[in-house]
Amino acid sequence: MSNKHLHIVCLDVPFPADYGGAIDMFYRIQALHTLGVNLTIHVFEYGRGKQAELEKYGTVKYYKRTKSILHLFSKRPFIVQSRMSKELLTALSGDRDPILFEGLHTCGLLEFPAIEERLTFARMHNIEPDYYRGLTMGSSFLKRWFFHLEARKLKKYEAILSKARHVFVIKESELDYFKQYQQNSHFLPASFPPIEGRFAAIKRYALIHGNLSVSENEQAVYWILNALHKVMDPSFPIVVSGKNPSKRLVAFCDKMNVQVLGNPTEKQLNTLIQEAQIHLLHTNVPSGIKLKLLACIHSAGHVLVNSNLVQGSGLKQFCTVADEPKEYRLHFVGLKNHEMTKEEFDQRHAYITTHFNTAANCRIILRLMENTHE
Repeated sequence: MSNKHLHIVCLDVPFPADYGGAIDMFYRIQALHTLGVNLTIHVFEYGRGKQAELEKYGTVKYYKRTKSILHLFSKRPFIVQSRMSKELLTALSGDRDPILFEGLHTCGLLEFPAIEERLTFARMHNIEPDYYRGLTMGSSFLKRWFFHLEARKLKKYEAILSKARHVFVIKESELDYFKQYQQNSHFLPASFPPIEGRFAAIKRYALIHGNLSVSENEQAVYWILNALHKVMDPSFPIVVSGKNPSKRLVAFCDKMNVQVLGNPTEKQLNTLIQEAQIHLLHTNVPSGIKLKLLACIHSAGHVLVNSNLVQGSGLKQFCTVADEPKEYRLHFVGLKNHEMTKEEFDQRHAYITTHFNTAANCRIILRLMENTHE
């Protein structure tokens, strides 16, 4: 086995790094390449296209994800069954080198003894059954049925993790959960781009941002705006920004007199994040870690969240937490009249740069590659 070669199986095309899972995968790939690991990057492509940027970091191979309705009748979860690729199995069988599976989505090949015998790592981005149960809220009947079915299948399928040699969890608070399947579970913080946060002059507006094509994020916008509509003030506007907002969401925001900036450039979004006086976040899903939360914390703006968003993340100390609409509304009014101090910003900056140093955190993968012998 070569200690310097690693296969990475990505559940989606990880570039552009424009949503949480892609950010976590892409910057881990970038960090491992910088650390001298020779990478073969296996990518399931189903709409994001082939990306030349990935070729800077290793050999890239693409596979088709098959979204057949017949997968609904499989014992495997849909997100796994749709990524069961014979072509990928053949490619991985060409050597004996370690494999990193990104997400439970890609762990189906652990069912094969030839793969199970290898040095394998499984990176968990969420507790997937919890995530899918959370997606049922605010969904249509058919989507609720699918999400409930998928959550049940995912709960049963998590046992596949016992076949991986090591499991990496995204939150320290999730270690005990995953150790029920694999005692060799390790805390690997979210991979994150070099942080350019600065104590910049803020402007009087609040920001809601995220990948708006994701149901969870769209529901968050509805919840936040409904909670705050009684105290909205044109002198302190709310801006909604992110990828591919739906017509329904745009119409709702227009009715609320809230500006929507769809598909901002990276520079535009970074400016919005750095200059917002208040960041507004909410989620129904108490799983994983929201990488947009890290970006918000590394600005000079206040961060108003519900407890699901910071649960087990270690980031609660830097946020204002409110779960009920009335409480959320009261905190919003208070934060409008208070600017963060340089000392408060420096505390947040020190924590983020220490705990979310991607290259340093990824060294755990190198250590396990070097110290594990088949």
